Amino acid sequence: MARPFERGLLGGTFDHFHQGHQKLIMSGLEKCNVLEIWITSDEIASQKIGQMQSFEERSSFLEGWIKDNQDSIGSREVENSNEILPRVYIMKLEDNVGPAEWRIDCDAIICTEETLPACEKINMNRISSNLNSLNIISVEHFLTEDGIILSSSLIRKGRYKRDGTKWINESKISNTLQMPKSVENTLKKPFGTLFLGPEEDTSIAITKLKKEFNLEKDTKKIVAVGDVCVSALRKSGIIPDISVIDGRTKRQDLPEELIPKTEGYDEVINCRNPAGEITPEFSNCLISAAKSNHKVMIIVDGEEDLAPVILHLALPLDAFVIYGQPNEGVVICISDEKVKFRCQARIETFISN
Repeated sequence: MARPFERGLLGGTFDHFHQGHQKLIMSGLEKCNVLEIWITSDEIASQKIGQMQSFEERSSFLEGWIKDNQDSIGSREVENSNEILPRVYIMKLEDNVGPAEWRIDCDAIICTEETLPACEKINMNRISSNLNSLNIISVEHFLTEDGIILSSSLIRKGRYKRDGTKWINESKISNTLQMPKSVENTLKKPFGTLFLGPEEDTSIAITKLKKEFNLEKDTKKIVAVGDVCVSALRKSGIIPDISVIDGRTKRQDLPEELIPKTEGYDEVINCRNPAGEITPEFSNCLISAAKSNHKVMIIVDGEEDLAPVILHLALPLDAFVIYGQPNEGVVICISDEKVKFRCQARIETFISN
């Protein structure tokens, strides 16, 4: 297949590689025989807002994607030689411009509408240096299922998957969801890392957990579900970003003095939620808290046991969800993509009423 350009340049962070990145690369390969992908260094990526993946994580994922899609990407033959060379090269971008202003062996640059002005500026600088302009290949954004531009920041916030679909099925949570018996037993097993400790002194397990995950210094969201767990964290000096309580433990009412205090929270939300169910009211409270930038306490009239299922789907990536494990200790679960997929599959088994 004849392509109009020989070598194209594409730069970006490529954090949490998604369909938008894929569209950029494939569009570049449609027009260029060779594509150089310049991934920003950790130093440059750190200038952006949010918890970025490391350069090693970003470049390794992209290398894996290229390998998996080798059949559609293809290779190129060297003229007058039997040598076969790749069409894609991954490089590290150490500054904000890269090689585009001075390279004489490239004839194209790939961008989106928002980065088009930067490409035009590069061409102006090339002209002032008596170099040919690069052909600009502008690629339309990839849109989410509801028409928003898909971005790495939306993925990090936990709103969308890498294919642009939502983690939360809004039509599903608009109904009251009944937990089926088949799921009840699976929820009794620790879903995360269990820190052992006596039930009468939760601080022992919490101390181990804090040290292992460096909770006092980590900037990720900390979510605690359950009165005993919330109180233990507060006593250890940590006020969770989100606390979900119901004034009970093991389905027994707690004495007033053992119910966590509301001091230290910017917002206190009250809602109703019967045992073994997730009501639309409860879902909305949890989702609102997960999106909030301030500390929220949710006080449930009923039962909060199923809160993590919704929270994991609504929280930013890599948030910490902490809850008590009866007779064993305390569990911490990191809300990564694997956990979100598991919760998404689980909630689909709930019965809508």
